[in-house]
Amino acid sequence: MKITGAIFDMDGTLIDSMDYWAVVATDYLKSVRIEPPRDTDRDYLENGMKSWHERTCPDIPYEEVSKGIYGIMENYYDNNVSLKDGVKDMLEKLRAHGVKMCLATATDRFLVEKVLGKLGILEYFSAIFTSKEVGFGKRYPFIYERAREFLGTDRETTYVFEDAIYAIKTCHQNGIKVVGVYDKNSYAEKKEVISLCNYYIDKTSKYQFEIE
Repeated sequence: MKITGAIFDMDGTLIDSMDYWAVVATDYLKSVRIEPPRDTDRDYLENGMKSWHERTCPDIPYEEVSKGIYGIMENYYDNNVSLKDGVKDMLEKLRAHGVKMCLATATDRFLVEKVLGKLGILEYFSAIFTSKEVGFGKRYPFIYERAREFLGTDRETTYVFEDAIYAIKTCHQNGIKVVGVYDKNSYAEKKEVISLCNYYIDKTSKYQFEIE
């Protein structure tokens, strides 16, 4: 692989946290005594907090919902979340080859900085781009485009690392090179993910690939 720039998703790609994101919307609704609609967690993950809030609990102020959900996730990050296998070695390898790296994540900045600082990998990334700050979720390519512009790397040698199929589809549809990353929460979609990616890192490869 010839690579000069790497744009990383965080949850499910660098850290093993999707088990918790997969239930956080339901956890929050139950905490405020609202019966969770069917597929509310998928809706939250794929469409973002703001859109989900407008459809699911509009009578609760958005700031209150945001505080509640991130409070739940902060507890998970503090006590349950770890790096995925091989991540730190892979980041060190990329840095040794002069690859520029940044983050593009749907998670709010304060949580990103806290958990990646705690896990010892924040130093590898020259910038953090969040969906909230960019103004668009990952169903749109803008967060990746902003990240690549910041890195200043060539489009042909810049790769996005993602685990979520909806984000991988965004990259594929917009000509953005993408490395799919195995996560057990998206295992059912593995074949489709592989078909959309330039490269795929499965559970056993642990981020091992050759860099030109």
